[in-house]
Amino acid sequence: MTLARSLTHPRHPVPRRLRAAAGLRRLCAALALAMLAIPTVFGQELLDPAEEYRLKAAFLFNFANFATWPDEGTTDALTVCVYGDDPFGAHLDALVGRKAGKHSLRVERMHSVDALDSCQVVFVTRPMIGNLARVLDRIQGRAVLTVADSPGALDTGVMLNMDSASGRISFAANLAAARRQGLGLSSRLLKLATEVRQ
Repeated sequence: MTLARSLTHPRHPVPRRLRAAAGLRRLCAALALAMLAIPTVFGQELLDPAEEYRLKAAFLFNFANFATWPDEGTTDALTVCVYGDDPFGAHLDALVGRKAGKHSLRVERMHSVDALDSCQVVFVTRPMIGNLARVLDRIQGRAVLTVADSPGALDTGVMLNMDSASGRISFAANLAAARRQGLGLSSRLLKLATEVRQ
């Protein structure tokens, strides 16, 4: 199954043990594909923006799927918010209605820090990373997973930061920041991180 098809392929009821195993296989397959080296010419990485954010949308889904919130037992929707101009487009819309654990995913686009109160996942876009301190102040004390793809974002409090500078998609994790907000990150996810801040 291709990565694009896996984002929209419907799930069928299966036993919990098989579901967990299938979830791990999907995680590993999606992230392994995304982390493949991108061809280069004369030392310059060739990473098409549309392809880059298709892969990053897959990462974002897996981040939500392998994080745990304090209210994990509920069946409420999980709202993924993009703060700033959306670089994902239809690739992110393909996640709407998919299940992350017991939560059904929703997607919102925001341009105001004040609008982030309804979010459980916030992706801070590159042009808005200068407002990160305001974002973190706004969500202080709330279980909100913060994600970015900007250099140095992990140092300033983002929990998961994606990187494509090497010609492939990878990510680093700030586990300490996640725990301060009451969030858990699966050890299976952390094993795939290039760096984990404790």
